[in-house]
Amino acid sequence: MQIRPLTLALCATTALAASAGQAKQNAIPAPLARGFSAIPSPAAEGAGEPNLTTDAKGRVWLSWLEPRPGGGQRFRLSSLSGNAWSQPVTITEGASLLANWADFPSVFVTSDGTIAAHWLERAAARGAYGIRVVTSKDGGRSWTKATIPHPGSETGEHGFVSFFEAPVGGPGFEAPGGGLGLVWLDGRDVAGAGHAAPGHAGGMALRSTFIKNGAAGADLLVDARVCDCCQTSAARSGAGVLVAYRDRSEKEIRDTSIVRFSGGKWSEPVTVHADQWEINGCPVNGPVVAAAGTAAAVAWFTGAGNTPKTLVAFSGDEGRSFGTPIRIDVDAKVTLGRLAMVMPSADRVLVSSLERTDSGAHLVLRDVRRDGRISAPVEISAATPERTGGFARLAASGTKVVVAWTDVRPGVPAAVRTAIAEVR
Repeated sequence: MQIRPLTLALCATTALAASAGQAKQNAIPAPLARGFSAIPSPAAEGAGEPNLTTDAKGRVWLSWLEPRPGGGQRFRLSSLSGNAWSQPVTITEGASLLANWADFPSVFVTSDGTIAAHWLERAAARGAYGIRVVTSKDGGRSWTKATIPHPGSETGEHGFVSFFEAPVGGPGFEAPGGGLGLVWLDGRDVAGAGHAAPGHAGGMALRSTFIKNGAAGADLLVDARVCDCCQTSAARSGAGVLVAYRDRSEKEIRDTSIVRFSGGKWSEPVTVHADQWEINGCPVNGPVVAAAGTAAAVAWFTGAGNTPKTLVAFSGDEGRSFGTPIRIDVDAKVTLGRLAMVMPSADRVLVSSLERTDSGAHLVLRDVRRDGRISAPVEISAATPERTGGFARLAASGTKVVVAWTDVRPGVPAAVRTAIAEVR
């Protein structure tokens, strides 16, 4: 999962702009009542890699990495009350924590209030790193001992984690039975093989496990060959869990796939749409999935046909099938993807994306409807198109939407910014 700039360079130099052929663009009002209002960030100067999640009670949680005095990183956590973040707590800190613009730590809260957190730690071998997972049952005041959900931490690369909570069922803990789970990209079979090389002996795989009493159970192979360094995404549907990721065929087609966890097992992958993006390198630009009951939606970036596009597709049957993709980037802008998404209702999603401008880039939000109607973009913030800006994250709570991103400007330290808005 080494981060290679191949496709980012392609996006930066592509002269083709998105088509303005979407007849239903701007067919609905702006999604927000008044636009975004800044919330003072709890993160220290120099922080980055923010992530957001919403618990069962509607509370939004923010995690991030910040520099530790004397070197290394702190992984920290705060929750939102009204329009203010709580005093941060430190989940872990140390010199071995990996800060990566695309592979960022996360937190997740189960329905019983258990907080799960993951981060990455470097190993002794060059380029090797592994996943660490802890849980807390007292709001983050104390944490379990870190567990490693995979073998091979000292030689392989393991990351791009998504947590989920599956319905309880199945034969027990060693076989997946439900509860707190996670998926990740697992490099145990590609250590030293060079991910981008076609036909290498091993493939980056998608694997999963469940955490019980702070310990990881046996891991399961979900997909034996996937793209090497694109984010995964998970969402709870009416009867199970959906996981979206960038797949990888033997012919180097890297389109978006989705799997379903239901009845104690993973389904076979379903291609969300056959973009037929053939690329010998990882675009570092994963899909996002959201669900509301039996409805679901996936948003993704593709460079198929040498034309960058950002697409959304809806499903009415828990991800078994998807409708025709809706292209949401328009006019003279070139989309850079880096998507986040929330689903306020079964026929509606809010999608944030990064788009290139004459002076750099901006982070925008759009309202996308199942029938193809799309709002005009709402600007969240000016942004950098460079990798240092990372990925913005979204969370929804009631009629509110919260956004977090890394603000990078010349001559000043990076900063985690947060903002909130009322959804119409």
